[in-house]
Amino acid sequence: MEREFVGNLPGHHAAHAARYKRLAYWSAEAVPNILGAAAGDNPAKIALVDRDNTVTYAELDRIVRRLAAGLHASGVRRGDIVALQLPNWKEFVYFQQAVAKIGAIYLPLIPQLRAREMEYILRESKAVAAVVPASYRDFDHAAMLKGLRPKLPALRDTYVVGGSAPSGTIALDEFLGREWEREAGAAVEDIVVWPDEVRALFFTSGTEANPKGVLHSYNTLAYPFRIHARDFHLASGDAVFVCSPVGHATGCVFGVEFGLFLGGKIVLKDTWNPQEAIELIARERCTQMWGATTFYSDLVNAVERFPGDLSCLRLLCSGGAPIPRELVRQVRERIGGQLVAAYGSTEGMNVTINRLDDPADKVAGSDGRFNPGIDYKLVDEARKRQLAGSAGEIAYRGPNVCLGYLDPEQTAGSFDADGYFHSGDLGVVDNDGYLRVVGRKKEIIIRGGENISPAEIEDILYRHPKISAVAVFGLPHKRLGESACAAVIPKPGATVTLEDVTQFLRDQGVARFKFPERIEIVAELRRTPTGKLRRNVLRDDLLRLGRCGA
Repeated sequence: MEREFVGNLPGHHAAHAARYKRLAYWSAEAVPNILGAAAGDNPAKIALVDRDNTVTYAELDRIVRRLAAGLHASGVRRGDIVALQLPNWKEFVYFQQAVAKIGAIYLPLIPQLRAREMEYILRESKAVAAVVPASYRDFDHAAMLKGLRPKLPALRDTYVVGGSAPSGTIALDEFLGREWEREAGAAVEDIVVWPDEVRALFFTSGTEANPKGVLHSYNTLAYPFRIHARDFHLASGDAVFVCSPVGHATGCVFGVEFGLFLGGKIVLKDTWNPQEAIELIARERCTQMWGATTFYSDLVNAVERFPGDLSCLRLLCSGGAPIPRELVRQVRERIGGQLVAAYGSTEGMNVTINRLDDPADKVAGSDGRFNPGIDYKLVDEARKRQLAGSAGEIAYRGPNVCLGYLDPEQTAGSFDADGYFHSGDLGVVDNDGYLRVVGRKKEIIIRGGENISPAEIEDILYRHPKISAVAVFGLPHKRLGESACAAVIPKPGATVTLEDVTQFLRDQGVARFKFPERIEIVAELRRTPTGKLRRNVLRDDLLRLGRCGA
């Protein structure tokens, strides 16, 4: 695979790189050795908390140096891709930082992926090495990778974390038992990594049949860190609670990379349990976390049953789903922190965000204002005419935007001649400059020629006193083309009917054509691991079961 982005910025960034560096959005210097600096300043400071284990900055720096030397001695070179399919464990951080230290590219993957998805991603990326747990949640990851090896000619080594390693794979504990820094450390220490080189490869988790590979540099990843550290007064004294999967951008970037950028403490939680989360946040005095609204909803409900001192948790950031107004109030009252909404994607990390001084109606009713240095426009279906005052596709360019896709054709199809990335998301910008994402182009319901935004109806129905969670999606309709269906999770002990839903929307002054024409009571809503609703999967599940007829 060609590494055309290494040391050669693509056109949509080349025209603006000098400005980004002049304004200090980007760095022109070599990627700093953050671990070494932190280890030198305060070697005993805790860098990682993982289950009952703690790792100091001095220990982390030593392990990363040894692992980087070992990987380099094993043939991993600048521009090579190393896949990391690990839960929120300290070993993820070891490999992430070691791979980046030698100029290679880390590829985070969630443990839920199985043979079909792993084969596709490892083949497309041409990963030279993969890291997996021996087993996780009763699944044998090591055996899966061993079975895939004959189909993946580029894959040379498989590293296994925990448990026993099958023949032909490498046990991490044994690998780290060798003093690689004595054998190959000098060669690694001479490697200089530049901030415009590819640092990370992420595969999207959207609605596409096959995910897209997204390339990011240190500069595109670190841009929002500089903005947030300033705007939210974050520094080395902060502790980041990481419950979002490190196999996705939220946990990987805004959990691990951001925590290390600050020189703070990173507290890892590999399985979500609200009671355990409360205990861990209180014990480690976590000050910030990033995640989907489901995490925060669970926390505010659990804190009444499992009291804990969460006064330390002052910043809670959410993206990917609307924040119900009631949840903003509950977070402030029961936890004490500030819940802020953000908008971004794998391609463009953190495009907009609310600030600490934003009024409650903006936090709950918008996805924040655009970060400095980011240009945007809303365009029509043909992507030719800019729109004002109405919903349009969100297109943006800026120092947060990826270098492009692994597939150059996908890059060409998503970026226009002026360097704007066309997101596929639909949004409206109000008179104060706040963005409100109203859905995806592919998710908009077109009923008899009228457009219905699922996100708009969901946001209203979240206020219904009987509804715990809801997802709205389109169903085929012979006469109208599509009609709306609401999948509803009732609150404990409550019964929700279609009449309850329609009467509530009527009382809220919603146009009649936007009303769902049927509801389905479900036990759970299908989501991505980062909490985004998978409306298409919900629809397909119900259609397949015959529960929602066309």
